[in-house]
Amino acid sequence: MKIGINVRLGIAAGCINCIAWYAFAKKLGFYSIDVYIYRNYVTLAVLILGVFLSVFLTKRKNKSFLEFKEGLKTGVLYSIVLACILGIFNYIYYTYITPDTIDYFLSEAKKSAIAHHLSEADLTKFLAGEKSNFSSFKLIPPIIFFGLISSLLAASAFQKKNPANPISENEN
Repeated sequence: MKIGINVRLGIAAGCINCIAWYAFAKKLGFYSIDVYIYRNYVTLAVLILGVFLSVFLTKRKNKSFLEFKEGLKTGVLYSIVLACILGIFNYIYYTYITPDTIDYFLSEAKKSAIAHHLSEADLTKFLAGEKSNFSSFKLIPPIIFFGLISSLLAASAFQKKNPANPISENEN
């Protein structure tokens, strides 16, 4: 079975993003909030560039013709692959690489909440919400959403119908 260009690019982009995330954490410190800011920038850049590149390469493979539907499918599949790889790495990162990071950030959030005089019930809700921010699956929907938006833009920018293959929408 042949793997498409969008899947290969998604895997490569996911690996690049994971390596960048780990490199930022190693350089800046595993407990630095800047690591997550830079990770988000890299993720967004890799997502947008990768969607446009995968749609462009699909158009080039099709001899400069690309239907909108095919371009959209290419970009969305790239986004799904990237999101899955980042979700898996997120799980590995918090489970095996730095298992105490979540506890560290929760204790910092608790200190901040206590300084703002939150009640015990509100503090419990706040900490539960903060802990859910580290969920691997919470990372996937925004990546797919921004990938869908990028895919719509890329598919509309690169679409070009093949005049040798006229298909009327009224025909069955």
